[in-house]
Amino acid sequence: MSEMEQPRLASALAQKVVDTISPTINRHVNIMNEHGIIIASSDSSRIGTLHAGSLEVLRDQRVIRVTHGDETAGTQPGVNLPLKINDRVCGVIGLTGAPHEVEPLADLIALTVQLLVAQEREHSRSARRAAEARDILSALLAGNVAPEIIGRMLQAHGLSGHLHLEVCLVGKGQGAGQESALERPGTQGVSTSWVTLFGARWRLRKASEDHGQNVVGPNDRYLGGPGMADVGELLARAEVLRTLVARPELIPLQGHRELWTEDIAVAIARAPVSNLKYLAIPAQELNQEQAKTLLVVASVASMSQAAEILHIHRNTLMQRLERIGQVTGVDTRLTSESLRLQHAIYARVALGQLQIF
Repeated sequence: MSEMEQPRLASALAQKVVDTISPTINRHVNIMNEHGIIIASSDSSRIGTLHAGSLEVLRDQRVIRVTHGDETAGTQPGVNLPLKINDRVCGVIGLTGAPHEVEPLADLIALTVQLLVAQEREHSRSARRAAEARDILSALLAGNVAPEIIGRMLQAHGLSGHLHLEVCLVGKGQGAGQESALERPGTQGVSTSWVTLFGARWRLRKASEDHGQNVVGPNDRYLGGPGMADVGELLARAEVLRTLVARPELIPLQGHRELWTEDIAVAIARAPVSNLKYLAIPAQELNQEQAKTLLVVASVASMSQAAEILHIHRNTLMQRLERIGQVTGVDTRLTSESLRLQHAIYARVALGQLQIF
């Protein structure tokens, strides 16, 4: 439904209102559509018939009050008032009884219908946008959909410019507030809703908007990335994130991002499982503390900074590195040797032998 399309008055919703209100007020209630046909009534035999009195209401768009009934004409005292949605008359509410008594009740019924129609319309809009989000993200993650097709889908969803692709693997012990944030529908022209695919939550959002870390808990694994305007770049980023999601232990928790290098994680995630035990051999003798120490040193610019992050004295750090060299036979001062050892540590993480990230 487009934003300007006039919502239609559904008979099921109208009957729900009648069934709820009529017994409470002890009055006969009819609801007519834009053609004067009764679509809901406390007298089921009248549903589908023409309500002659409502035609005048629809024509003049004003309240019609019947003070005295006419048994020969089949009319009863009551009030018929126009039902407006989005400032357009789309039906009529009819209520029997003395007009001065039942008109306030008819106003209340009309307001109830208006609120329910608006609620139903918003639900339909959210459901439609959630389905669109799933289609877009499924196409991105499939890896075999043409960029121009995805581009058209993004345009239809109101997304353009630089976009971030985000993924979140929800951990245990999340709070209710976090869950509601992840379930919140997307915003037109800003972001898609979070969609569950491949065992993770995915979302696209404009680069200028708040990132997903605002809804990510300490036990969750989250990855974003640079904003990309080219659909081909988005497809490449989707392939990287999908590869990492298949090895979730290689995706860091929020508090461990400073240790983590995406390029190494992706390289290990792409390695066949049968190769991991061989890739892990250079770091096989390292314990958890030693492995973490090496990764911290590799991630910062100086030994002093590494010692500060590890909360140890610089001399203690140097002793640890010396011990790492003795255990592994690797000279960690050499970049190529240190990098090979880092890959081995990531391989052990992928095998579940170390839990660093």
